[in-house]
Amino acid sequence: MAKKYNCKQCGAELYFDPKRGKLHCEYCGSDFDPSEYDFQTEEEGKEDQVIAQAGNEGEGIEAAAAGENAKATDDSVSTSDLVVYQCPHCGAEMITSKKTVATTCVYCGRAVTLTGNVSGEFKPDYVLPFEVERKEVVEKYKELCGQSFLTPRLFTKESTIEKIKGMYVPYWLYTFDGTAAMDIHGEKIRSYMTGDQEITETSSYEVHEEGGGHFSRIPADAMKEMDNVLMDSVEPFDFNKMKKFNPAYLSGFYTQQWDESPSENEPRAKARAKEVLSEEVADHAGKFTTKMIRSERYDWSNQKVEQAMLPVWVLYTNYKGKEYMFGMNGQTGKMVGEIPKDPIRIVEIGGGVLLATQILFLILRVLGVV
Repeated sequence: MAKKYNCKQCGAELYFDPKRGKLHCEYCGSDFDPSEYDFQTEEEGKEDQVIAQAGNEGEGIEAAAAGENAKATDDSVSTSDLVVYQCPHCGAEMITSKKTVATTCVYCGRAVTLTGNVSGEFKPDYVLPFEVERKEVVEKYKELCGQSFLTPRLFTKESTIEKIKGMYVPYWLYTFDGTAAMDIHGEKIRSYMTGDQEITETSSYEVHEEGGGHFSRIPADAMKEMDNVLMDSVEPFDFNKMKKFNPAYLSGFYTQQWDESPSENEPRAKARAKEVLSEEVADHAGKFTTKMIRSERYDWSNQKVEQAMLPVWVLYTNYKGKEYMFGMNGQTGKMVGEIPKDPIRIVEIGGGVLLATQILFLILRVLGVV
């Protein structure tokens, strides 16, 4: 069902506070551990089906999407992918994707967690709580924009900054053992002088080298809409701080179900492991002037996959037909992103200075100073 979390002292709504690591009541100041709120996916999933029955009828969704509530949807989402929920705060009907797990009501702006959408295969094993507050993210983002006076004004507008979202991104965590076997051709080249002649000696070697290692929880995001390069760049995460999954941690943030299966993302994880193995085995083969891998083989065993919700602050901005991405690790504060530079800003700034100068000159003339 569409669920909210209420203070056990005063009844006010609770939100997860990254600094406290608790559900916090802004009214009476009480804090609660998310584990104090039970998580029963099976029963809540059944309630979701009842509340969202209009979404399963097709016509109800299409009628709602055609009306005022359509502003809550993405134009790229088909009506067959939408579902209607009732906001537990204001009672309004919310239209959202069937994959949505946590969001905010477009009418009252308050947090809503759709607990039935994290049941069965979509129930994560773990959640890594946010530790970085939105205030800190906004400050860091403004600092990034302020590093150049050529930053387009679009990126510093409040309407743009408001789009920075705290998201729990679904990830697959891959654990396995890996071995590598390589046949390497190496050459050692030595040059020296004999009298007035330069002699060059080349020694060739054929080396067979093997090695292996254990890889624990290699992460790969499981949402197609998330940029893989951005998600890889905000790493690392400290998985020692992960908690057993409870949807109470999601309160006040956004998230969706995964839409990339473990098998789809497995090659990404193994490519990263292969890179590490390849480098280590090749280095262990010895030092050569030149080195060429003639053949290589990799084998994987003892494979295990876990699902976790990891915290990321994200902002996507479209500027002149190109998507620019800003991201921050919601646990460590590591920031990545690209802010464009627009040479036209020089003209705009120059024009503003000229206008200000003219106004000042006019004021001085009126006062009789000049």
